[in-house]
Amino acid sequence: MNENNLNVAYQQYFSKKEADQIFEELEREIEYFPSEMTTVVVFNKRYPVPRKVSAYGDKNLTYTFSGNTLPTKPLIPILVRILKEANKFLKDGSFNYILINRYKDGQDKIGSHRDNETDMDPNSSIVTFSFGAERTMIFKRSNFN
Repeated sequence: MNENNLNVAYQQYFSKKEADQIFEELEREIEYFPSEMTTVVVFNKRYPVPRKVSAYGDKNLTYTFSGNTLPTKPLIPILVRILKEANKFLKDGSFNYILINRYKDGQDKIGSHRDNETDMDPNSSIVTFSFGAERTMIFKRSNFN
């Protein structure tokens, strides 16, 4: 799919066996932020997010969303492996950050939204890897522009 600056390439990067092994390692190794650090503001009211969140990457990077600024944790070997795959896709090797959202079941989710993080280059690429159960991701045209 390639439309109006949205280029979606769907492919399998890891075999089922590799993906299962990566998922198990992520389950053991990832340290998530406390829930009070990952709330969102909707219509001026603060709510907990229905998922676990963590961020790993280069030193001194932060992730800011909905009034929260989260520090980046140092990359661990399993995340370096995933970044290498992402950088193969991008071909310029510039990915240096991983945001992890862990959804425990179909009740954990992220609703329709538009990312508006001011500390992120609006022309940067995003690669999404999904491990564990299958999930549906829907892209919709934004009416904000």
